This record gives sequence, structure tokens and C-alpha cells, in this order.
Amino acid sequence: MKDKKGIISEYLPWLLIAVAVLVVLMIAIFYLKGSGDSFLGAFKNLFGGH
Repeated sequence: MKDKKGIISEYLPWLLIAVAVLVVLMIAIFYLKGSGDSFLGAFKNLFGGH
């Protein structure tokens, strides 16, 4: 049992960080969806060169 507790406590901070990053990305995607055309257009122009 001690080994399992060590593994969980070792990976728990990374798991929480990953979940937090995913939540922030999802909020950003939904927030930018309203102005998605202008945002995606600027992003494509930046990297596409057109």
C-alpha cells in the first residue's frame, strides 16, 4: 500500500496541472469562438504568409 500512495502523491500535482491547463484551454477556445474568424484569420496570416 505504501508504494501506491507514493505513486499517487508523486503524480497528483502533475495531474492537477494538466487538468488546469485543459480547463484554461477550453475556456479560451469557447471565449474566442465568438471572434474566432478574426482570431483564426490573424493566426493563419501570421504563419501562412498570405
